Formats: sequence, structure tokens, C-alpha cells
Amino acid sequence: MRAVLTVALLLSLVSGVSAQSVLERSPNLHGVWSLPQGQAVFVFAHRFELIDGADELRNIPTLTVGAGLPLGLTVGLDYTSNSEISPGSSGANEVEYWLKRSFLPTSDLGFSALLGYNSVAESVDGALDARIGMGPLAVLGEVRAFSDAFGAGEGGAAATVGALLRLTPYLALTGDVGRMLNTDTLGTVWSTSVSVAIPGTPHSFSLQAANNGAATLHGVSREPEGALKSVRYGFTFTVPLGTASQWARIFRPPPVSQGAAADTNVVRVDMRQIAFAPAEIRIRRGQKVEWINSDPTVHTVTADDESWGSELIPEGGRYSRVFEEIGRFPYHCLPHPMMRGVVIVEE
Repeated sequence: MRAVLTVALLLSLVSGVSAQSVLERSPNLHGVWSLPQGQAVFVFAHRFELIDGADELRNIPTLTVGAGLPLGLTVGLDYTSNSEISPGSSGANEVEYWLKRSFLPTSDLGFSALLGYNSVAESVDGALDARIGMGPLAVLGEVRAFSDAFGAGEGGAAATVGALLRLTPYLALTGDVGRMLNTDTLGTVWSTSVSVAIPGTPHSFSLQAANNGAATLHGVSREPEGALKSVRYGFTFTVPLGTASQWARIFRPPPVSQGAAADTNVVRVDMRQIAFAPAEIRIRRGQKVEWINSDPTVHTVTADDESWGSELIPEGGRYSRVFEEIGRFPYHCLPHPMMRGVVIVEE
């Protein structure tokens, strides 16, 4: 039971709305992730370097917003308020608008194609990504093309290769290295990260080091001009935004209380605000306990000794069990281990 639930939980974490997880790509690669139709995501990436004797920070933020469309397409944009792709654009707002199509994004062999437009370089850009999985190890690659590389009036191409090692289902190490293909003057770019999927949530984050700037196709293809140090540090945090129907719950009226249950042989436990309420109940032998999920996330009711338990319970879902034996029966929620409760059965 526990193994089945764990697999189901992991699938919900690394596929679907969380397909942009940083456990699926390295910092300088867009990756083969895609979003299901109607799903949206917000990704915040930030890099910085210390300047003026470590008294000031040079900040390079990148905000990414994406949404799933029909036909397997994903549309989005990458925005930074501190462009570094050319001397004349230093500190300017830079936006990369893009449309992406992924193929086999959840298999060991995945591909994606991306078409974009960079507002600073006024360049039509493209990228092809690939991932080859071999158990816990994955080899990553991305080839990019620019109609106007870095606003210099000439086209260009770049390539980056990387690797990803899954240490656990929630922890990975990644790294990549790349450069422009049509010139040797722009330097080699690289990045590395420690990436974590937050258990019980669709969110992921990474702590990283790199020598490039914003996470646009141009920004990850060269060392930025004017960078004061060869290494920058930062992080990426992914926030799946859900669907329109999920956001509509904000305006849903609270459920109408149905009063006391007519069946006095049933004791009810509410799952609300990531807690069991009440956390401890006392019942007679032969009574039924019913758990009701009032949270906008899935929960389980899982015995500490794994001898009984529920499947994943969605919002509004229920699980019940009749206790025929006298004793103390502690339990918890598998996705949220801090949720704990106990059923005490008496004669």
C-alpha cells in the first residue's frame, strides 16, 4: 500500500502541473518539460554577485510564466529586468516570448522544440532540447539558433550539454557546459545545481552556481559583458499555478454544515489546514471512523504500521474504516508526515 501511494505521489510531483520541476533540467537548459492544457506555472530564477568589496549585490532575476495549450503546446515568456546580452542593453528589460512543443516528456527519451522572440536583440530564436534517461542518470542537451545573436546584426548558434543525477526521488545534482558555435570570443558558459522537490507539494527549488546571467536563450549562451566575477550564485523556485477551476474555489461559498450525523455509530474526523481534527478520538469497538478531506490538496489516512490505510483522498473525498479490535491505532498522512492522529478503541 505504501509503495503504491508513494509512486502515485511522485508521479503527481514530477509530471502534470509540476513538469517544469528543476529535477528534470539543469539551470542553463530549458528542458523538455511541458504543461497539460489549462495548467499554468510561475518560475522565479535569481542570480547575483557581490560587488564593491561585498557591500553591494548585482542582481539578475528571471521571471518565467507558462501555460498549457491544446495540441500539446506550451506558451510562455521569460523576463529579466537586468539584461546583459550586449553592452548597449546593460540593465534593460529583456523579454523572451516563446511557444514550445514537447514529445515524450515523461519517458526516458524526450524531446522538445521551442520558437521564441527576444525583445532586446530583436531576434527570432529557436531551441531543440533532448533528454536521454538511464535509470537515475540523464544526459541533457540543447541546440539554439538566433536570427540576430546579441543584437550584433548577425545570426548565430549555440549548444549546451548537461547531466542530471537523481540521488533520491526528491534530490538531484545537475550540471551543464556550453558555448556559441560560430565564435570563440564569447567564452564558455556553465552551471551546476543541487535540486530538491518539496515532498507533499508540486513545488521544486534549486541552489546553483553559474557564470552567465538571465535564463533567456541569449542569456545562457554567453558570458555576460561587464560581469565582475567568474562565478555567480542563485536559486530557482517553481510554483505551479493550477487551473481556472482551482482558482474558482477562491469564490466558492463555504460548505453548509449538515449538523450532527444521524448515524451515531460513525465518528468523523476532518482533514483541514494540513491537520486531523480532532487529532485523537476515542470510540467503541465496532464503531466506524470517517475521514473527510476539506483541504485543497490530497491527503491519506495511513496506519503507522502500514497495516491499513486509504488511497490518495482528493478535496471533498472521504475514507472510512470500522475498528473491530481494542487498542491504540496511530496514523498519519503519507504526503504530509507532520499530520498525525490516533484512534483509541475501547470496549
